[in-house]
Amino acid sequence: MNYFLKIVCIVGAVAVRGEFDKKEAQAKLKARAGECKTEVGATEADIKELMEMKPASTKEGKCLRACLMQKYEVMDASGKFVTSVALKHAEKATNGSADKMKLALEIINACASTQVSSDLCQAAEDYGKCFKQQATAHGIDDNYQF
Repeated sequence: MNYFLKIVCIVGAVAVRGEFDKKEAQAKLKARAGECKTEVGATEADIKELMEMKPASTKEGKCLRACLMQKYEVMDASGKFVTSVALKHAEKATNGSADKMKLALEIINACASTQVSSDLCQAAEDYGKCFKQQATAHGIDDNYQF
């Protein structure tokens, strides 16, 4: 599972019912990424950067991330992180595991309080940078199991 999807899971950017289904989450992410690609004029290279956990190198790549955050309702129209939605999604993604929710809460709170750009696309990139830093600080890497 790639880093972005792990962060999506942590912040709850996947809305599934019952037990968390990684394959279903990946399918939803791919579908929404495709929608956002069209909406913001992103390229396959922008999607590749996203999936390879690299910072966006283009404005469209940053806007792709903003679009995804908004589709998952974890960033509002003014670029603010929506903690309550992220926590609800995180609970589903972790199946309510107390240890994993504690970790998710720490990351969510740290990134929700991050100062971000007033530009929505750059704000999404700023949040992404925070998620990556926080995940690394909390020992989340490619081997982390949800």
